[in-house]
Parts: sequence; structure tokens; C-alpha cells
Amino acid sequence: MAFEKLDKHAHGRQHTAREWEPDGGGCCLAQLIKIPVLIVVVPLRLLWDALCWIGRHVLAPVGRWVYRWILAPVGRAVAWLINHLIVVPLVFLIRYLLVIPAVWLYRWVLTPIGHALTWLGYYLFVVPVRWFHRWVLTPVGHALAWLAHHLLVVPAKALWEYLLWPVLRAVGAAVAWAWRIAGYVSRAVGRGIAALWRWLVVAPLRWVYRWILTPVGHAIRAVFWPPVRAALSAARTAAREVRQALFG
Repeated sequence: MAFEKLDKHAHGRQHTAREWEPDGGGCCLAQLIKIPVLIVVVPLRLLWDALCWIGRHVLAPVGRWVYRWILAPVGRAVAWLINHLIVVPLVFLIRYLLVIPAVWLYRWVLTPIGHALTWLGYYLFVVPVRWFHRWVLTPVGHALAWLAHHLLVVPAKALWEYLLWPVLRAVGAAVAWAWRIAGYVSRAVGRGIAALWRWLVVAPLRWVYRWILTPVGHAIRAVFWPPVRAALSAARTAAREVRQALFG
């Protein structure tokens, strides 16, 4: 039955291979290569299918039997031995040699010492510091604040309100007034310079361009431009004839 399944499986794979094999009807090289490839691949495929059958039907059941009746009992026995020979004694030793003495030491030694140190720290440090802050530092601080307010803040406020601020306000008003006057002067000077520029430079240049340069330019163009234009036209014609003679 197993070999019949292998034959059916191989038959199905052959149909799949036939569906996927390249169409070499028109290529002689492909036809020649098929036979050597088939001779090499068929034994390898038979060996592979045999190994797969042996693995599924022989090795897998043997492995399951070995795991169930040999490895699992041996593993459970080893785990039981490790638990009762190593873990339980180790837990016992840790509990009675470390945990219980540490708990006893914390409860009956460290805790009373901590309470005693807390009491001493409170009455030897906290209470004196609190008394010193309340009856020494606080009155001194209030006195210094009162002195600083009446000796520094009040005179500085009066100086700023009755002297510095009026002076600064007067200076600012004077600067603003001078800035406005300077703006008027600047605009008047600019208008004067612009008027002098128009009458001394722009108007004479415009008159020279209109009544001297323009008529002279027209006369020069009327006299010299026709011969120059004729010469340029002759030069273009000669260049065209030379280009046609050289390049066709």
C-alpha cells in the first residue's frame, strides 16, 4: 500500500513535471539534454522518495516509541532526582541559613537601631534647626527685609519717580521734537537739491540733446547711412555667392 501511494505520488509529480517542462520541440539541443538529465535525476528522485517513506513510516514511529517509553520516563526520573536531591535541599539551606536569619536581624536588630537613630536625629537635629529657624533666622530675615525696603527700595523708588523719570521724559520729548525739526529741514534741503539738479543739469542736457544732438544725428544718418547700407547689402550678396560656390 505504501509503495502504491509512492507510485501514485510519483505519477502525479511526473504529470506536474510534464506540465512545466519547456517546449523543446523546435530545439535539437533541448532534446539531446533531456535524456542525460533524466538518467541523473530519476535515481536521485527514487532515492529521495525512498528516504521520505522510511522517515515517515519507520523513523517517525520508532522515534515516538523511544520518546514515549524511554526518554520521557528517564526525563521524569532525572527531574525528580534533581528536585529532591538539589532543589529541595538548596531551598531548605537558603531558607534556614539566609532568609530566617536576615528576617530576625531586620526585625530585632536593624529596626530598633533605626528607630533609635530616627529619635536621636529628630531631637538632636530637627528640633534645634526648627527652633533656630523660628526664633533666629525668621526675625533676622524680617529685620533685613524691613531695612532693605526702607533703605533701598523706598529711596530708589523716590529717586526714579521724582528725578530720573522726569529727566528721561524731558530728554525724550526734546529728542522727539529735534527729530521732527530735523525731518522738516531734511525734506527742505532735499527739495532744494532736487530743484538745483533739475535746473542746472537736467534742463541743459535736455536742451543740448533736443536742439544739437538730435539734428546732428539725423544729418549724419541721412548722409552716411545709404552708402553703408549699400555696402552691407553688397557684402551679404558676395558672401552668399561665395558660400554657394564652395558648398553648392
